[in-house]
Amino acid sequence: MMSARFVDSEHATRDTVLLAGLIVWSCFGAGSTAAQPTEASARSDRHVVELARYLESAEIYAGITYPPLTVFPIRLRGDDVLTGSWLTMDDALESGRLVILEKGGGGQVPLVHVENRSRSDHVLMMSGELLSGGKQTRTVRQDVIVAPGQRVDVPVLCVEKRRWSGDPRFGAGQTLLPQAIHRALRQGADQDQIWGEVARNNAALRAENPTDSLHEALGDPQIRDRVRVARQRIMPEVPRDSVGFLFVVGDQAAGAELFGRPSLSTGLLPKLIDSYMVDVIIQGPRRPETDSDRHQRAAIEFFEQIRRSASTYVNTPGAGEGIRTRTPGLLGDGVGLDRRLVHFGFQPDAVPVPQFRPDSR
Repeated sequence: MMSARFVDSEHATRDTVLLAGLIVWSCFGAGSTAAQPTEASARSDRHVVELARYLESAEIYAGITYPPLTVFPIRLRGDDVLTGSWLTMDDALESGRLVILEKGGGGQVPLVHVENRSRSDHVLMMSGELLSGGKQTRTVRQDVIVAPGQRVDVPVLCVEKRRWSGDPRFGAGQTLLPQAIHRALRQGADQDQIWGEVARNNAALRAENPTDSLHEALGDPQIRDRVRVARQRIMPEVPRDSVGFLFVVGDQAAGAELFGRPSLSTGLLPKLIDSYMVDVIIQGPRRPETDSDRHQRAAIEFFEQIRRSASTYVNTPGAGEGIRTRTPGLLGDGVGLDRRLVHFGFQPDAVPVPQFRPDSR
C-alpha cells in the first residue's frame, strides 16, 4: 500500500490509500476531492514534453453526474499552468479581436482566413468548433493558436452542404461537433464523409433542414432545452481551478479534454457538455448507471490508457506545435506553445453502442 494526498476544492488535505498503483477515489462526494497518480502509475514518457509534463501533474476530482453523463474535472499541481493572456475563439470573435473571413472574399471550401487583431491575446481555435455565417457553416479541422497580430489560413470542413451564399465574414458558432462526428474527423474523414455524418446526425435528431446545416440542427429548441439542463446541473459544481475533464457515459469512458489554464477549460466546457449530450440523445434511452464506483473506474482506466499511449508533433498553421496521438484504441489531437500544453482532446477510436437511433426523440 502507498499513501496519497487528496485535495478538496478549498485546498484542505486528507490522507487516503492507493492500491496497486491506481488512483483511488474518496467517498467525500462529487466535486470535493482530487486524486493524483504516483510513480507506480503508468508512465507518460512516450509523450511529447508538453503532454508528458501535463499528465504527470494532473489530479482528478470526483465526478459530477447528470445521468448518464459524468464529468470528472482535472487540476494541475502547484502553479504549473499556461501563462499569458488567452481567449477562446468565440470570445475573440464576439469582441472583434478575431476576424474570420472567406478566403479571398469569394471563398474556398477547405480554408478560411483568420486575423488576430489583438496586441496581447493569443486565441485558441479548437478542433470541431463551428463557424457560423460565411457562405456556408464550417468546422475547424485541427487545433490552431493564433498569436497576437498573426494572420493565417486555417483548414476547415463544411457542415452545411446546400448553401453557398451570404456575407464573407464568420461569427461565433457557440457550438461544437457532436463527438461521433468529431471521431470521424479524427479518423480522417473527407468532405463527402463529413456531409454524410452530418446528414445522419440531423436525421437521428429529427432536425433536418433545407441546407443540411449542422449548426441549425443543433440549435433546434428541443435539443437546446435538453442540453441546457445538463449544463445547469454540471457547471456550478466544477471547481474553479479545473483545467480539464474526463467524460464518462454510463460506465464507458467517452473522452477527455485537457487545457493549459482554467479560463480556457471553463470557457469551453459548456460546448463540450453539449457535444457529449447530443450523442447521448442520439443513442437513446439506456439503463441508468447509478454505481459511482463504475463511473470512477472507467475514468481511472481511461486516464491510465492516455498515460500509456504516445504522442508526436505535427504541423500546425498557426503558432506553436501541433500534437497528435494515434495509438490502438485512442485518438487525440491538440497544440502547445513554448513547451506548454494549450489544449489536447482524446477519444476512444470506437464506441460500444450504436451511434444513430432514429427513434431517439
